[in-house]
Amino acid sequence: MGICIEQVSGRRALSEFITLPFRLYSDDPLWVAPLRPVQRQLLDPSAGHPFHEHAEVIHFLARGDGGRVAGRISAIVNRAHNEYAGDTTGFWGFLEAVNDPGVFAALFDAAGSWLSSRGMTAMRGPMNFSTNEEIGLLVKGFDRSPVLMMTYNPPWYQPAVEACGFEKVKDVLAYYLDTKNLDWTRMKRVSSIVLERTGAVIRPLRRHDLYEDVLVLMDIYNECWKRNWGFVPMTDGEFRQMAKDLGLLVVPEMGPIAYVDGQPVAFAVGLPDANQAFLKARGSALRAFLALKVPPFKVRIDGVRVLLLGVREKWRSCGLDALLMSHLIENGLKAGCAWGEFSWILEDNLPMRRILEKELSADPYKTYRIYERQL
Repeated sequence: MGICIEQVSGRRALSEFITLPFRLYSDDPLWVAPLRPVQRQLLDPSAGHPFHEHAEVIHFLARGDGGRVAGRISAIVNRAHNEYAGDTTGFWGFLEAVNDPGVFAALFDAAGSWLSSRGMTAMRGPMNFSTNEEIGLLVKGFDRSPVLMMTYNPPWYQPAVEACGFEKVKDVLAYYLDTKNLDWTRMKRVSSIVLERTGAVIRPLRRHDLYEDVLVLMDIYNECWKRNWGFVPMTDGEFRQMAKDLGLLVVPEMGPIAYVDGQPVAFAVGLPDANQAFLKARGSALRAFLALKVPPFKVRIDGVRVLLLGVREKWRSCGLDALLMSHLIENGLKAGCAWGEFSWILEDNLPMRRILEKELSADPYKTYRIYERQL
């Protein structure tokens, strides 16, 4: 196949970039289509997504014979990351391509050349766009659809990426918890002791004061994650954008905030797995809304993704993580959840992995890999 790489310029080319996965995954029943309007706002720098305030992003298309789109990739210079980490790492994301090694190589060469021209010395990914959004190439767990804000790809992407000179830099894990096999008796006892010893008060997220609560969560988040691998502090705008994007899904009882002596010290966020509705919507925002909210189109969602759980450093030895997790489990069971996913968890986050594996017998059923190549 003759391959031509072009930079995405204009509305039509961006539409081709957005719609390529719809063709590639048309016969894959597990793939969950992203909502087209959300993708356009995220990918178009002029659409106002706050990520672009501190980043430079370019998109490439690979065209094969006859001009047919055969692949895509985004190259990203995230100034916020490089200023925080003190390095010169570029990123790549939104990779999709036909099963052709030449297409993968051409896409990575184009992205790498662009990043190198901007002073980057390494390229890392997949990042869509950073660790605050969707990350990782799926390398284990291909038998189930991805949950909300988690990535998906065919198994053959892994050897195709590695053949282009990329090596593993980090794995992140997703844990599956089946409520039928759940025994959290010990965790409930521990939670009762924690409540008594700390005097903690837990309150849910307030739907009508969500933006105010978002500022509380942002402050805890940026403190708790500051030493995590790959961390980039979220801006006020990015947190507000996330709250706006996910606001329809917020279940107050699944967003506990723990206060000690009147100060917020820990929080967790669990969201219904809206991908069960998005699977039916096939990228349509209207169909997604109907599937989420409007009978008789409404899809029953029986699972939840726990995507955030953080405790301020001063309070990490007090058991507040177990208290919040117990709270999430109790309210998830009341809501009729049949399962939950805890994701993503860094492979070297051993304290959290011990809680999930030893206390809850959760299964690390999916692995997502981040790769890096020197430029």
